[in-house]
Order: sequence, then structure tokens, then C-alpha cells
Amino acid sequence: MTRPMVTERLVEAVAHWTEGRHDEAQEILADLARTGTPSLMYGVATGLAVMAKAALVKMHGLDGETVSWIILTPDGSRPEDSVPPPHLFAARFITAFANGDIATTLALYGAAFTAPDPELWPACMQMLLAATGEAVRAATPGDDR
Repeated sequence: MTRPMVTERLVEAVAHWTEGRHDEAQEILADLARTGTPSLMYGVATGLAVMAKAALVKMHGLDGETVSWIILTPDGSRPEDSVPPPHLFAARFITAFANGDIATTLALYGAAFTAPDPELWPACMQMLLAATGEAVRAATPGDDR
């Protein structure tokens, strides 16, 4: 697949998610995973993070050059203590990407991809899609999507 084709599929997946068609969105992601290489799927992850960052910047009224994004939990606990691994992966990946920390995005992706649990990587990628879709939905209500 070419980069424009992957981008088009990602935009379609996120659009499906924002419209509540989660199964269709996840099927696009699964199709990309079936036909893609590990490096292509890292590109998929970063493509989702690009959209998530743009949505978060819009949602919070920032200028896009904010360099210190952090993860907070509602009760102030460490995220590692209360957030399930796929959710934590998505939050950390988006945060690292938004902070321009490519080394961390690569490390997170590599750890999920090579985890002993074969279900972890797909769950992490699905949560990254879900987090991105929810951020886009929240930042662009209705016809503005």
C-alpha cells in the first residue's frame, strides 16, 4: 500500500469511529494489519497520533506548539497503577508523539508488538484507534468533521 492509500484508509477508519460505526473502523485497522508490515503499522500508529494530536490541540484551544503534554488520572494516581495496558499504550503513544518524542513512540510500539501476549498489540492498536476517534469526535461536533 502507498502512503496516500494508508492515510485514506486511516481517515476512513476514524470517520467510521466518530459516526459510531466501531466495527467498520476496527475492520479497516485489521485489514491494514493483515496486509501491512510492522513498519507500515508503526506508520499507522503515528498517523492516528497525528489526528489525535490535532484534535486535542483544537479541543483545548492550543497553538499546536505546546511541547509538554502529560497523562493525568482522575484520582491523581500513577497511570501504571490504574489504567489497563491498551489504554495506557494509547495515552502514552499519543502523548509521546505530541511531545515530539519519537524514541518513546518507537519503544512503545516495539514493546507492544513483541509482547509475549499475542493479544496485546492488536488491543493496543484498537485502543489507539478508539482514542483518536473519540478525540476527533469531541473536537469536531456534527457537520464540522
